[in-house]
Amino acid sequence: MRWNSQAYLWRTTKTGQRQVSWRLWVLIWVTPVLFALASAGLLGEAAYKLLATEETEGRIVRVYAWDGETIFDRGTTHYGPVFRYVWSDGNPTEASVGMSHRDWNFDIGSRHQIRYFPGRKTNVVIPGPHNWAVLLMIGAITLMTAVPAWWATRRIRRWRATAV
Repeated sequence: MRWNSQAYLWRTTKTGQRQVSWRLWVLIWVTPVLFALASAGLLGEAAYKLLATEETEGRIVRVYAWDGETIFDRGTTHYGPVFRYVWSDGNPTEASVGMSHRDWNFDIGSRHQIRYFPGRKTNVVIPGPHNWAVLLMIGAITLMTAVPAWWATRRIRRWRATAV
């Protein structure tokens, strides 16, 4: 039997045997598995940002501002702060966060805890729950899709086990 010759998802043969195609298992589990992989990737990224950075204090030197352009953030002003901090070689340097938020309208000259990568000059990280928010949402979606997939798997296996 060729791998692509199963033109069914599930069936009962003339002899009463119940069969389930591999395609059905893919349909049931593709969404939870893809979201789980995305969660694992986001967890790796968040862990890397936490483990590969060093904490320091940065002083705000500039704050860029612009209006939201999508249907979700029209009428909202986004702020992108630029920090001055002492890099690992002892010289002062400036870097932004690389993203924006409506709550980051910091006063010029104010000091904040930041994390920076000591091996290369790149964007800094502002510690906080926003670094984990997407990971938690994708993880919740993983659970919300895994529960019905698990339930469907149990039902299908029970259906196969009760064959005549």
